Amino acid sequence: MAPFAAAPLLMVAALSLAPVFISGAAAQSPVKLAQQSDNPFSALVGKRSDRVSEYGPARAVERYVLASDDRIFLFEERGATARVRFLCSSQDPRLDCVLDSAGPAPEIHSLSATRGPRGDVIYKTDEGETLLRIAAYGGATVFWPGEDHGIAASKSFGDDHPLTLVFEDYETAARRAQGASAQLSAIIGSPIFFDVSAGRRTVGDNAAVLSDAVLTAAKGLAMVADDATGARVIAGRIRRVAFLPGAAPGVALDGSALEIIYVPNGDITGRPSSAKVARYLEETL
Repeated sequence: MAPFAAAPLLMVAALSLAPVFISGAAAQSPVKLAQQSDNPFSALVGKRSDRVSEYGPARAVERYVLASDDRIFLFEERGATARVRFLCSSQDPRLDCVLDSAGPAPEIHSLSATRGPRGDVIYKTDEGETLLRIAAYGGATVFWPGEDHGIAASKSFGDDHPLTLVFEDYETAARRAQGASAQLSAIIGSPIFFDVSAGRRTVGDNAAVLSDAVLTAAKGLAMVADDATGARVIAGRIRRVAFLPGAAPGVALDGSALEIIYVPNGDITGRPSSAKVARYLEETL
């Protein structure tokens, strides 16, 4: 008789494991909505089931095309952070598109995400600038560098590499420094020298972070020099931009030298972003 006595218990256990169907009203309860909003990325199109945490590994790179023209940007989600890269188009005047004579090297931006209205996810730089908004249905609004308003964008197709720095030798860093010296001297109307000589002995075989730091520093200076007053102040205060290896990325002013501290093996987190350089200059000069 023991097996039959245990049957009701087995049935209860089985029922507890069975799927539960919740009515529409119950499914919209505040508790359920609070649970869904814990992860700001759950609103993204597809609600990817493979998310491991808000700080998970990088996902596949997604390609977006602007609705107004054929400009393209790449987006790579990394849990609660993301990376975005605005690709260069033909005749693109942006500094990181023309600085290196060997080809464009647009900046990779590191972003953090917050939940916006209607389930949107808003991506901002560390300085609080909004660069991208992705709607719950998958559409995007992007704030393209140099634009003062958002532009609609939609997903496209592409087989793009992860948004990380690729191998660069010291000669690449030196070539970019030479280009930055020429470009910034013309912009501010006064000689300014980008000095990467300290990196010759410290970067080893891979100078990717140093090369990228030259680009982001040049962009940051150009952002401030875009204003006539900013250009005049830079011309009067800075004669040299020195790139120095260190334990953490940073920006400092030592006399007439702007010091850019970079971490040789740090990927994009190993150098100050262009926005960080610009913010430092605006607050210091």
